[in-house]
Order: sequence, then structure tokens, then C-alpha cells
Amino acid sequence: MNVWILCNEDAGRSLSADELRTLVEHAGHTVVGVAKQYDSDTALPDERLDLVVAAGGDGTVATAAGIASRTSAALAILPLGTANNIARSLGVEAPPHELVSSWSSARHLPFDLGHARAAKHEWLVVEGLGGGLVPAGIVRSQAEQKGRQEMAPAAEVAAAVRAFHDTLVELEPRLWTFVADGTRISDEFLLVEILNIRSIGPNLVFGPDASPSDGYFDVVMAQERHRAQLLTYLERRAAGETARLALPCRRAREVIIEGCVEMHIDDERIDTCDLGQISIRIEPAAIAVLV
Repeated sequence: MNVWILCNEDAGRSLSADELRTLVEHAGHTVVGVAKQYDSDTALPDERLDLVVAAGGDGTVATAAGIASRTSAALAILPLGTANNIARSLGVEAPPHELVSSWSSARHLPFDLGHARAAKHEWLVVEGLGGGLVPAGIVRSQAEQKGRQEMAPAAEVAAAVRAFHDTLVELEPRLWTFVADGTRISDEFLLVEILNIRSIGPNLVFGPDASPSDGYFDVVMAQERHRAQLLTYLERRAAGETARLALPCRRAREVIIEGCVEMHIDDERIDTCDLGQISIRIEPAAIAVLV
């Protein structure tokens, strides 16, 4: 196969671009290009691409998914990041050398992508979009991470979960108004998550039944009456224990969010106050992922 690689050498479990190229070539594939970062000025090779490889964390995977959707290539994930929400949702958790050796016989799984829009802005959504606890937790965990010594990925995830727990203790519900496939919902929520995959942030499984291959988002909601359940879940996860949430959820192909809210799209925080309403729609089976 003709393979193009996006390799984040700064990911939590780093693998150099040169090491990765050698690994892929030894598996019998042709590497037509390797990039350590990607933006609109990055040139893709002229050759037909069979496979786009994302070697890194969820941000790297999301970028590579966008490239795969534009080139009609399949996507392969080498989960080298900290949370690896996308890879975990697909069961892609083996060491890199095992994953690379399996590509020729791997199953091609259809993977939905989301497309969000507000005013003149557009975003590709791979993991999910939402507000309340998650963007607030991201702010706190990033602030606490500054100046801290480097941690192993598992310890870093646990620290982030504790930051989310402390955020929830202080978090006040706020009014949300959104329309899910024509049904208008307006109420106060601690969190609203429009998920394409099961987990978000530091491996927080808010949508345990969400599937990236069913053509729907899982719209997960938590109100004040769910605070104790959420706190218990975060406490157990921070302690390394298995836990499961059962929050209210509805499925939708398109969601329109009104009002002024701070949100996240995948791992990027955005403020919609200057953008007006934001809409997100699903594109079923937008790409194929090797599993």
C-alpha cells in the first residue's frame, strides 16, 4: 500500500518519524511521505494514497481523519498519545509493531465524522462537541499541568480526571437551548455532550453506547440531579477503578445549539458568544478505519 504518515513525535509515547518509516517499510508498504505536523500549507504527495497513518494522540488522529476524508484513503491509527479516546473506542490498543503488521489483513470499519458550523467558521468533529463540565475541566487540568513534572500517560490521565472532579464540585448548571433532529430542548445542565465516540477528555466514558459507525450522535445530558453520580464516577476513575455512567441520552443526526456558551470541539475550546448559533451534523461512513 501507498502510505502517508502524520507522526507527532511529542506524543505521550513517542516514536520518531524515522523509526516509524522503517517499521512501515519493513512491513512491505511504500511510504510516500512523512510529516511531523500538518496545516493548510503542507503538501501531500501526488501519488494515490491507500492509507493515511496517524501516529500520536487524538489531535493527530483528528487531523489525519480530515486528510483521509479528502483523499479517499483509509485511516490507520497508532495510539501514542495520552488519552487515545478514538483508538480506545475502536479497540485499537496493540503496540505499534503489531498494528503495522496487521494492516494488510485488517478490517475496514466505516467511521462517521461530524461537521460543525457557526457563522463563517467550520470544524471537523471526530470525538464530539459540548459544553459545561468538559471545557471547564479542560481549563483547570491544563492550568494545573503547567510547571508540573512530566508524568507517565496513566498518571497524567488520573491527574486530569481529578481536575475534572474538582471542577464539577464548583460547577453551576446553566441554561442550554438546543434542537436535536427537530426536537427543541431548553433546561439547565451541568453538561451537554454531542458524542461521536464513547469517551471525551481524559478517557471519560460519558456515552458508553455511542458508536462512530451508526450514523448518529449520542446527545448526553447531565443536570443537577446527576451531580452525585458524576462525582462518584470521577472519583472511581481517578482511583483507577472501573466505573460506568448511565446519563440521559438521545440520538440525533443534527443538533443546533442556541445562545452564548463556552464549548469544546474535540479538544479545542471555543466561545460561541460572537458566533451565534452553532450546528453540527453527522456524515455517516465518511472514512474507513483499519481495526
